[in-house]
Amino acid sequence: MLILHQPEFGSTDMAYEPLLSRKELINTLELMMRRMEIIDSHVMGGFPLYSPGHTDRWIVSPGGSWTGGFWGAWWWLRSRLTGSAADQRKASDICQRLSSKISVDSVNRSLIFWYGASLGALWFDDANARKLTDEAIAALAASYDPEINCIPLGTGMGGGEKGNKLVTTDTFASLMQLLGGSSGSDYAHISQYHANTILTACHADDGVFHSVAHFEQGHFRPSDRAGMWSRGQAWAMLGLSRAAARWGEPYLTHTQSACEYWKGSRPEPLPPNRLDNPLGLSDPSSTVIASLAMLSLADLVPDGTPWRIHAHQQVAAIVRSRYFTGLDESKTTSNRTTPGKFGGCCYKTNEGKDALVESAWGSFFLMAALCVLIGAIEPNHC
Repeated sequence: MLILHQPEFGSTDMAYEPLLSRKELINTLELMMRRMEIIDSHVMGGFPLYSPGHTDRWIVSPGGSWTGGFWGAWWWLRSRLTGSAADQRKASDICQRLSSKISVDSVNRSLIFWYGASLGALWFDDANARKLTDEAIAALAASYDPEINCIPLGTGMGGGEKGNKLVTTDTFASLMQLLGGSSGSDYAHISQYHANTILTACHADDGVFHSVAHFEQGHFRPSDRAGMWSRGQAWAMLGLSRAAARWGEPYLTHTQSACEYWKGSRPEPLPPNRLDNPLGLSDPSSTVIASLAMLSLADLVPDGTPWRIHAHQQVAAIVRSRYFTGLDESKTTSNRTTPGKFGGCCYKTNEGKDALVESAWGSFFLMAALCVLIGAIEPNHC
């Protein structure tokens, strides 16, 4: 497989976790690309939602739910690495199958179409991807509610009847990317309004964020304990880094504070899903998202090297852990038949229980972080 050439680099004295060598990065990417082919053979034209535990049994959605865009994004990313026209056609085909989600009343459309469509337009100037991106931008902008000064969660995709009064951090970054990068000034303004509302509604103090807030009696009230949910904090970090890249302050300072809070509250690279349940499940996928935010921050500050090293350390620890199979055979045990599998995503399954699963979104983000580290993509492309 063709992977873009970059110079070799290795460990550093600053690292408590040795950095991945160029060879290890490439080997990991190749394992993950081979894994994609196996997953594709399982889903039979559907969208992979998740595969629980050590199984290779995929729960498949015909429409993709909120994760469908990440399946397409993973193929766009693969196309970026391989230069393969067949891979690009595969990504474009998946992109087209997302079109039915344009009309769904959910801010999760930003996740679906930033990752599933916009990357095709950005990297390959794919006309169909561009058309879907433009339609998604217009549809999301039409969902802006001036009373609450943001695009609410919405009633679709599980948002429920109160969804139009909720704001969440998980779509913060994708909204910034989609609307903030639009040629329409009104759309860019809406994205900044949304960013400011996230700060008002979800920011507690010193970089700590609530993951959701609800609007009642004229103002937002947080709906959870700030900073406890690891992926919620990571989503906020990623969104802040995207806002900082577009507008600078005050978002840059907030990004730095949120990243510092992550380092202080989660010193280990495999943090618990919730800090208030330290004996519960881990969520390595949250660390991958946090690492992408740090890689973006590294490009925005005068000396970003420490942030880049820390992010690389985090990714290296995950790739060498039991949650990723293939690179370190001594830790793969029962997973020897599934190299390239990243099973480190804490997710509420159809049974209503939190479980560690393999997912398209988790694997996309891990592959994206690896691609940033070899210089194949820019941090702010994911």
